[in-house]
Amino acid sequence: MLPFFSIIIPTLNEELFVKKILGDLAKQKVKNFETIVVDGNSKDKTRQIILTYQRKIPITLLRRNPPNLPLQKNLGAKQAKGSYLLFLDADMSVSPSFTKAAERLIRNKKGLVFQPYLFPLEKDEYPEVSTVYPLVNKLIEFSQNFNKPFSAGPAMFWERKVFLTIGGFDNIFGEDHQIIRKAHTWGLRPKFLSSLKVLFSLRRMKKEGRLLLLSKVLYSHLYLLFNEKMKKKLITYEMGGHLYNHLGEQSNKKDFIPRIKKLFKSILLD
Repeated sequence: MLPFFSIIIPTLNEELFVKKILGDLAKQKVKNFETIVVDGNSKDKTRQIILTYQRKIPITLLRRNPPNLPLQKNLGAKQAKGSYLLFLDADMSVSPSFTKAAERLIRNKKGLVFQPYLFPLEKDEYPEVSTVYPLVNKLIEFSQNFNKPFSAGPAMFWERKVFLTIGGFDNIFGEDHQIIRKAHTWGLRPKFLSSLKVLFSLRRMKKEGRLLLLSKVLYSHLYLLFNEKMKKKLITYEMGGHLYNHLGEQSNKKDFIPRIKKLFKSILLD
């Protein structure tokens, strides 16, 4: 029997983080899925760790060199057999009843594109983020009513044939937002699953600091309100778990204001 979900996870040097999401999948009450991990030629023990889970859940390990986030996800989608694709990041986490609940909700709602609600893993460490995120989810859901909707993040469900028909992710920075806008041009409107939660790591916030990262999030959404695509040069974003080997929030208060001015000035000059 073919799986209902094909869970696609792109990785690059994620030996410290990928065990969490694979462990969560191994604990699922209903094994209605296959897992496809597309590795971007990791230099650490990522692939070895992934292979240790093959005895617990069905895993296909693919490799793409050089690493490329949207193309890694597209490669996984082309190999998928499930009715629906679920894209997750290597630093995410789900509850043991996640896939069971997801299949029930999708069958009941009968849609082609779904987005779960995202919440931070480190809710105690960053209570202010946990407090704000319910509103963020609602605002992103509300944006679907307009011509330039946003994505809730990398976690999303797609009916496999529809995803392949529209061409998958564009090979650009901000591919998650872009595919939601592409769906809009095809007359597709994502349905939000408010009772289905995916937890994501605030490791980037730990590395860059609260002020700088929050400014980037605000800036990127403002930029996308007036532009079709996000330019990578405007926001520094690098893929790879190796960037977070030594976490500890950096102090960037001294250069925070100059960076913010530079970021927002680019909106007016672009």
